[in-house]
Amino acid sequence: MSVDYYSCDCCGKGVYEEYVGKCSKCRHSLCTNCLINDDIDSSYAGDYSVKYDGTKQQADEFGFDLDDYAIGETIYDSGIDSKYCPFCNGKEVHNDDLLGYLLNKLNLSKDKLIQEHNRLKK
Repeated sequence: MSVDYYSCDCCGKGVYEEYVGKCSKCRHSLCTNCLINDDIDSSYAGDYSVKYDGTKQQADEFGFDLDDYAIGETIYDSGIDSKYCPFCNGKEVHNDDLLGYLLNKLNLSKDKLIQEHNRLKK
């Protein structure tokens, strides 16, 4: 039997799989130590999953029928609710997201930036 470790995109630490999950919105991996708005106070990532709010919009977003879940029930395999995510809430910015933003703002492609970097490196 093996133990799986996953890296948190916020703090960079490797943690056991039950203490890390992906944000349902931005898909960044997050350990439970880095979550914000912690109204649950649990160390298990599954406790922070998205809860069904009864709307058709949410059922469509997660791909299930309206009668599959009761209101307030955890949506199976939904990932961490974005209200707990430091990236979605602006508390943290991931370096990959910053790079994408800067490339777009400066109207550069990643390939062009790599070429410039390699030229300067010589």
